[in-house]
Amino acid sequence: MLRVGSGPTPTEVATRGVGERQTEVMELIDRVRADLPTAVEKRMFGGVGFMVDGALACSVSARGLLVRVGPEHQDDLLADDGVEPMVMGGRTSRGWVQVQPQVVEDDRALREWLQRGVTAARASVSPKR
Repeated sequence: MLRVGSGPTPTEVATRGVGERQTEVMELIDRVRADLPTAVEKRMFGGVGFMVDGALACSVSARGLLVRVGPEHQDDLLADDGVEPMVMGGRTSRGWVQVQPQVVEDDRALREWLQRGVTAARASVSPKR
């Protein structure tokens, strides 16, 4: 097929930056993995979930970092820039937030968010009887 002009094809435009974003996601997964070495990893939410004591603490996907925070903390945390309610299938999940990548660029900030997730995950597990 003869193409006139020198601009990118629609496919080239649509896929530009995809590899770059995937690299960012993989880097975030590696950082979470390093901070939560005992977590069990499961593929979910189009990414990788990190289970602590049998409960999901967080997940990393192209949407960013999803963190379990518990419904009692969600509203306060949503006041922070770069933090939004987690929405799946058109429904807002109570007790979960989506944290934009720029919020967790700093290792200390990432650890704080992961600790929130671990604390909420452990609180969600029913004690054994």
